[in-house]
Amino acid sequence: MAIRMSGLASGMDTESIIAELMSAQRLKSTKIENKITKLEWKQDIWKDMNKKIYSFYTGPLSKLKMQGSFNTKKVSSSNEAKATVTANSSAPGGTHALKINQLASSQFVTGSQLSTDDNGLAISTATKLVDLGMTADASNTVTVKVGTTEKSITITDATTVADFTSTLKSAGLTASYDTTQKRFFISSAESGLTNGFSITEGGTADIAGLGLSAIQDDGNGNMSLVSDGVDINGDPTYKSTMVKAADSKITYNGAELTSSSNTIIANGLTIDLKGVTDTNETISLNITDDTQAVYDMVKDFVKQYNDILTKMNDTYYADTAKGYDPLTDDEKTTMSDTEIETWETKIKDSLLRRDDSLGTLLSDMKSKVGGSTNVSGTNYSLASFGIGSTNYTEKGILHINGDVDEDAASSKDNALLTALTTNPEAVMKTLNDIGNNLYASITKTMTSSSLRSALKVYNDKEITKTITNYKDDLNEEEDRLTKIEDRYYSQFSAMETALAKINSQSSSLASMLGTG
Repeated sequence: MAIRMSGLASGMDTESIIAELMSAQRLKSTKIENKITKLEWKQDIWKDMNKKIYSFYTGPLSKLKMQGSFNTKKVSSSNEAKATVTANSSAPGGTHALKINQLASSQFVTGSQLSTDDNGLAISTATKLVDLGMTADASNTVTVKVGTTEKSITITDATTVADFTSTLKSAGLTASYDTTQKRFFISSAESGLTNGFSITEGGTADIAGLGLSAIQDDGNGNMSLVSDGVDINGDPTYKSTMVKAADSKITYNGAELTSSSNTIIANGLTIDLKGVTDTNETISLNITDDTQAVYDMVKDFVKQYNDILTKMNDTYYADTAKGYDPLTDDEKTTMSDTEIETWETKIKDSLLRRDDSLGTLLSDMKSKVGGSTNVSGTNYSLASFGIGSTNYTEKGILHINGDVDEDAASSKDNALLTALTTNPEAVMKTLNDIGNNLYASITKTMTSSSLRSALKVYNDKEITKTITNYKDDLNEEEDRLTKIEDRYYSQFSAMETALAKINSQSSSLASMLGTG
């Protein structure tokens, strides 16, 4: 920025004079800046409101329009310690019988405790297998098979404990050498017979030095340890111990069902098994309609609808902020932070006052929620189930009569809860229709157009374009002001130059006349 020396000849404060002259010139740019600021605030307000509406649209409203939301079931188990059960909408009501015959299990292998390697050193993941009694040879391999996955490792002079466990892991097993317990621990990643595994030796490979026994598959997925010898009684001995993989087995309403896990899904039920039932024990599962869950779902819809409607009402019917404009930096210096916040909040609160887009959306939401449906020749609406406003001043806010959380209506009879028990079909059909109509309306509003993007309830494209245009106008205005300011400085500079010449000539003349 150039340094200007002004007022030297005239003694005038030309900087202040030009600043005052420019202040008048800047009125237009200030108005443009105010428009940009207001539009950006308006954009932020719409973004926040759009977020709330979209959350309502994809959450409570989406649930309300689905019949499945009204067909919820609840299950009670006579022995929660051994079986917990949940039900979907297709589960048949009534009492069901359950016996738990066997729990699913993963296959677990625990090696025998090792001492030191052949060199007398403590065994670690870096220990070489040849120092644990294995022979290095291209034909000596160890193969692990899990289902159709098969991985092999060839024993070389450099093969380590870590290489061995890495091969087991690559086949999908959990494997480690525990340096504290000095044992190998190997297990299938998931339970069930299909997840059992075998470990076979190729060539002259012998994993006995690792404290492990080979595991063979009988061809039907049944795994068994391969004996490493016999004891004094001639009975087979094994280096490692094994818990076989197993499927869970239950008897449900007289039929035997199996699963690879301890969660069995059948007949609309999800049964989580926790223990085996006693020989003469039968667990009773009682399935009924979950009226409370439906009530809570409707209550959540009403709550979030009210939250959004309150925000929209407050914004649309806000007081005017006529005469309030965004503060300039100079104006802010004369005000406290609280005064600035109060001033700006006054403007922000009024930005969507009587906004056309907001007004249309607000009216449409109230209209759709206030609709009615004919069920078996009778018209029903929310009011039929004790849901409505207490008076017109609430501008469409809903209350559920008899709900404990409703201060204004808690003393009234809870018609919704009664209807969910005595006439659930009418409740479902009425609320489904309201949900579908409101959902379709908001979907249409959020359809992409030349003025708005998809999933937006306001003209975001239009606002963005207008802000860009104002910023272009502001840049042009700033260029114009720069030229005006330069012209002022040029004019005052010319004046100073002329005054300097006059002063010089006056001094010379005075000197010539002897009066200097």
